[in-house]
Amino acid sequence: MTLFSFLYSCDSSHSSPAANDTIELEEITTRINPADGWNDVFLKIVKDQKTDSSHIYTVKGLYKEQVVGLQIEVNSSIGAGIVDGKPNVNSGTARQSVHIRSMGAESDAFVKALAEIYGRHTVNAFRLQPLSVTAFSLNETPVNLDKSGYYKLKLFLEEYDEDLYSEVFLNINTEKKEIEINEKDWEYRRPIIEFLSDFGKT
Repeated sequence: MTLFSFLYSCDSSHSSPAANDTIELEEITTRINPADGWNDVFLKIVKDQKTDSSHIYTVKGLYKEQVVGLQIEVNSSIGAGIVDGKPNVNSGTARQSVHIRSMGAESDAFVKALAEIYGRHTVNAFRLQPLSVTAFSLNETPVNLDKSGYYKLKLFLEEYDEDLYSEVFLNINTEKKEIEINEKDWEYRRPIIEFLSDFGKT
């Protein structure tokens, strides 16, 4: 979806804002277990804007008491990726189905926070242009973001750039209004930060 599509008339969308004063933001590192070796983070969904074909989530959290966040748009319907107990690429792959956007200062703070959490360094801001990536459903039933549930996706970043190729898990809990960004492999930490921060040096 283009930026223009995102900014279309409110007559063609339904917004379900969750006001910041009704949602208590938490430290995005609260659930990291050092024993696991993975630096997984989570953010609260503070606004859910429904379009004809997607949900645009405004997600926020705290890092060292500073508000960080970003905007993630996900296709409302994605096929089941696990069929009869086995991965099904044909039904579970949704190309360019997740779009990541900066919200300005809070997103700049997010990418710098994630870099620090990953043990990297970046002085660059969050990339200004929207980022579109392919998703694979890790669910045995189709993803339907219009319904309450817990949906697991694997995202493929920079599929056609060997140096920046990376994978990350995106879990969406529509009932608890939370988004989890979980690591797939520690070797992906550098390319993930560079992907988000306009190829900033890490």
